[in-house]
Amino acid sequence: MTDHTKTAQAEVTPTLEEVVRRRADLYHAILSLEAAAARPATGREEDWVAGVIEALDEVEHEIADHIEITERREGLYDQIIDVAPRLGRNVQRLREEHPEMQEATSSLRARLTTAPAGDATGVAEARDEIQHLLGRLVKHRQRGADLLWEAYSLDTGGAE
Repeated sequence: MTDHTKTAQAEVTPTLEEVVRRRADLYHAILSLEAAAARPATGREEDWVAGVIEALDEVEHEIADHIEITERREGLYDQIIDVAPRLGRNVQRLREEHPEMQEATSSLRARLTTAPAGDATGVAEARDEIQHLLGRLVKHRQRGADLLWEAYSLDTGGAE
């Protein structure tokens, strides 16, 4: 395949519009999880856990949406490989991160559902896991933004 990587602003296709919208949705879900984790927990651990689980549910939903638009047939990743085959390794790396993000999110939610953080130590441990998950998600979004830039010279912005 010939590498037809664009050097000008990308033609905004319906898929690219959807990707930008879903990136924003994932971004907002990440912010909601961070906010839920940062809420005071002492003496209200049950409410804190409920808020975190609700935020994790939303993150799980947004990850599933993200995977659907990027990995579906003729989705974003297929389009990028068509436009810029040299980016195949970058696409593969992002694909490999998807199950890891899903597993980390669902495992944390399941743990908090079955064994809620009942005291300050449990809350601290859950917050550590949440911070690790948030870091993983943010790095994935950054790599995705870099990929869009390399393929289309499309800046999706950081503050969507």
